[in-house]
Amino acid sequence: MEGQHSLVPSLSTLLGLQLFLLLLPLTESVTVVPWKPCSDLHPVDLLSRVLPRNGEALAGIQTEVRVTLGSKPACTAAELGQLWFDTLKRGLFLCDGAYWHSMLQEKDRLHYVDDYQDLYTTSETLDIELFQIPSVGLFAAMAHQANKPGSAIYRWNHGQFQLYQNISTFKAQAWKQFTIGRKMFLAVSNSMGPVDGERELSVIYRWSNKRLKFVRYQTLETHSACDWEAFHINNEAFLHSVANHRTETGNHNIDSIVYKWNPGTKTFEVNQTISTSGAYDWEFFTVGPYHFLAVANAFDGTSTQTDSSIYIWLGGAFQLFQTIRTFGATDWEMFQIGNRVFLAVANGHMLCERGPSLYTINSTIYELDVTTKMFLKFQDIVTYSAVDWELFSVGDEHFLVVANSYDGSSYSLNSVIYRWQGYEGFVPVHRLPTIGCSDWEFFTSAEGSYLMYSSAKAPLSKVFKLRIH
Repeated sequence: MEGQHSLVPSLSTLLGLQLFLLLLPLTESVTVVPWKPCSDLHPVDLLSRVLPRNGEALAGIQTEVRVTLGSKPACTAAELGQLWFDTLKRGLFLCDGAYWHSMLQEKDRLHYVDDYQDLYTTSETLDIELFQIPSVGLFAAMAHQANKPGSAIYRWNHGQFQLYQNISTFKAQAWKQFTIGRKMFLAVSNSMGPVDGERELSVIYRWSNKRLKFVRYQTLETHSACDWEAFHINNEAFLHSVANHRTETGNHNIDSIVYKWNPGTKTFEVNQTISTSGAYDWEFFTVGPYHFLAVANAFDGTSTQTDSSIYIWLGGAFQLFQTIRTFGATDWEMFQIGNRVFLAVANGHMLCERGPSLYTINSTIYELDVTTKMFLKFQDIVTYSAVDWELFSVGDEHFLVVANSYDGSSYSLNSVIYRWQGYEGFVPVHRLPTIGCSDWEFFTSAEGSYLMYSSAKAPLSKVFKLRIH
């Protein structure tokens, strides 16, 4: 029965789990030694706290079994030493007087992906930014192509995304949410001005706790901006970078800008310029004490075969660390599996000054080699004008999903979920039909785990529910 749990499992349940927990009585004959909860205690430590001392005989001890319905039961001094069997998660937990500690729990595994919600939008969407506002809820900011009514922010309500706020944007490319102290911000990359010929202004909005809306805070001049990235370094300086794609005259070889938060003026100010070629995406990440910023360069004016660069923070500025040849690069995704560090690039298409465009090409996963101190190729994966990678985990398993957008003739393609299989790398396990897929986002809520994708070719985004067993 859904929602059912049991304080103290039945004999058959315990035997089925093949545990020694039949030795755990719940009668007054148990001697309990008071102790304080400690996060590093193991199940054996917990058992030693509730088992009879000095090898006292267990014969004749009776157990009490109670089955109740609802959410997780309380774990207080009154429940100290009691067992709880969660029938939904198929796990056994022991109460230490304050917390339920896992004794045995079946690991979550992704079984399949189910169609969950069709989110019809006012325009094609290039990007989704998911974020939480404390005490308010989960939100999704959608970067819409159409100028009217602009882009939209949706709120997760009762297991569905519902329209919450419209914001005026101009061919929006991306959103980025970030916080500074107690202030929450949301920045949009506009790729055109309000009117042809006018300056392009990307906008930073601030969340108003009074109005429960995002309100305009600061504008910054950009040039076909494709992405924002926000980060902190050493808990002191807040930096903000914008990917400038090209100037109004069509020059793709221009500077992208790193902005720094000025706590005195409470505004962003130019901190550093970085030379880029049709910059499409920034990815900030930290490895140990080192901070990195990777840029996906997509086009140098004649070819998509160009170097994308990785920078390292040294001496108060980003300095070149490594260059990697990419092909119309549209996204970097950094992730860690155990102590291994990976960086995946989404290659969009191969275009030379002469010859046809190729959209069926390899996107590549690189791994940081601690010996050479470089990212080295780990795995090539065939993709179709890929524009996004998204890593997510279910239990102990790790997955990568790619946004395939175009194969040279059609936008209706399968985007693919790959599962990490160690020495084999990532192998395909699920294929999801998409239309002009532009972005993937993973999120969890009280109702479960989900994947969401946006379409650059249809006014429709979709939410899929992960069926986990």
